Amino acid sequence: MANYHIQHLNWDEFRWEQEIRRDERRINCYFRTLPACLDLPGEDEMVSGTIAACPDLVSGVVNMSSAWSYQASENCEEEENTSDRDYRRPGENLIESLDKLATEWNLYCSTDEGPQFAALSISCAYAKLLARAADFFDTPATQNALKRCLGKRTLNDLLELNLLLEMLAETSPACREFSDFQRSRLIGLREQFSNHLVQCQ
Repeated sequence: MANYHIQHLNWDEFRWEQEIRRDERRINCYFRTLPACLDLPGEDEMVSGTIAACPDLVSGVVNMSSAWSYQASENCEEEENTSDRDYRRPGENLIESLDKLATEWNLYCSTDEGPQFAALSISCAYAKLLARAADFFDTPATQNALKRCLGKRTLNDLLELNLLLEMLAETSPACREFSDFQRSRLIGLREQFSNHLVQCQ
């Protein structure tokens, strides 16, 4: 773990942005490859082999998964050791608000009034936003460049989700009221998140 910190402490936002883009290309490659290998013997090895065959997809972060696992276990231990029942992790209220909006969206889509299109894309946008925001808040302050990079990405994900909901309102008048409600809530959460990001500057 010490080697991980030493290796990446000097990375700037640009270098972390390169790594995040590589990670997203790796995820896209995984989902493009998976259908052809699904349920076949050695499925995991085939998908991993395809990704490993592309040098530009190989992570520049050594032991990234073990590093994050270690960090997650540390966070769990801190929560278990605290005697204060009102203990809240930084950003927990914001994450819970996003999760509630995502849940409300999915419930709305299951009703007869829900949209017949765009439902899945917006659900996926919510999932991506939640994961990115959680990464931002879970990143220690000692890795400020990474935290800023993740924060800017989270703001961009919020903007993309807002645009998807705006497009839905324009193409489906029946969904406008619910879409506008979600967008107004997201605007408020974006302001809250911007305040968290400012603290990383």
